[in-house]
Amino acid sequence: MNFDALQQQLAPLLPPLPENTWPLWVWLAAGGASLVFVLLLFFLRWFRLTATRRYAYQELQAIYQRYLTNQDAPRYLYEINLLLRRIAVRNFQRDHVASLTGEEWLTFLDWSKGPCKDPQASFKEGSGRILAWGAYHAQPQEFDAEQLRLLVRTWIRRQT
Repeated sequence: MNFDALQQQLAPLLPPLPENTWPLWVWLAAGGASLVFVLLLFFLRWFRLTATRRYAYQELQAIYQRYLTNQDAPRYLYEINLLLRRIAVRNFQRDHVASLTGEEWLTFLDWSKGPCKDPQASFKEGSGRILAWGAYHAQPQEFDAEQLRLLVRTWIRRQT
């Protein structure tokens, strides 16, 4: 065999890629990895920002479960008030929030919860009214514990 016969058996050479050109799959992989990284950063930020909310929801559920087990209304109201106060002190100026009691405390809770169309879904006029003085009575007046829990949960959602 001579050189010309061998050369005709070879497939034609592909032209070289232009300089600095990468295949499409490399660009897609880099874009996908970047997208996953950005989504992971957003998720981690959201997870960190909602940690207080998740903790408060767990505390609220534990308080409610203790109330259902023991039916101890003054303790339930005291613990709800304490949870609300801890979150309020965390989010607002301690000097302003720590001294609030009674009607001022309920007014603050309604203000910080934001506008509400339903008067029953407020602290000053609705089911949260019992928080003003209920924890200080041996037998507080009758109240709806579930409605109060939902009201507090709404307040926590807006604060955290």
